[in-house]
Amino acid sequence: MIKAILFDCFGVVLTDALSEIVAKLQQRDPSKADRIVGLVAAGSNGRMDAVASRAAVAGELGMTLDEYVHTMRSGEVKNVALLEYARTLRRSYKTAMLSNIISGGLAARFPHNELAQYFDVVVASADIGFAKPEAEAYQITADRLGVRYDECVMIDDREDYCQGAIAAGMHAILYKSLVQLQRDLDRVLQH
Repeated sequence: MIKAILFDCFGVVLTDALSEIVAKLQQRDPSKADRIVGLVAAGSNGRMDAVASRAAVAGELGMTLDEYVHTMRSGEVKNVALLEYARTLRRSYKTAMLSNIISGGLAARFPHNELAQYFDVVVASADIGFAKPEAEAYQITADRLGVRYDECVMIDDREDYCQGAIAAGMHAILYKSLVQLQRDLDRVLQH
């Protein structure tokens, strides 16, 4: 029986400007794209200071830190309909956001206590020292919700993060659109 639903941030709750940039860069300069992914991962799991991670990514992109931050933030749009859906689900299920993000990154994107309207628990990877698809990231989130891993559904736009959730003992849905999510989640919840 499902008791909790976990949502990813970038690509689900917020559009992901960096993923779009990295996808385009992958075509022109795969090694640079890989370096950027590595730097983001180091910042997201707390192994690299957040400012140093962002500065290094900015450097790889040929931007100043301020230009990089502005570009990322201007490319991020909240999925208001999905957030409202999460609020509706919260009436019957525990909800969480599990995001691979630098320490303080969510607070910079969401006004004080905004996420508390939608999620019982908010977990930022850098704050726990583990990032998706590491099993510990999913397990810590489930533990904070007070549920077993098999009672959780992870919603993410990345297949490797969905596979990480499944490997940790959770159910997972690859997010493509809100309509698709609602349909797929209804199926999972009815089993």
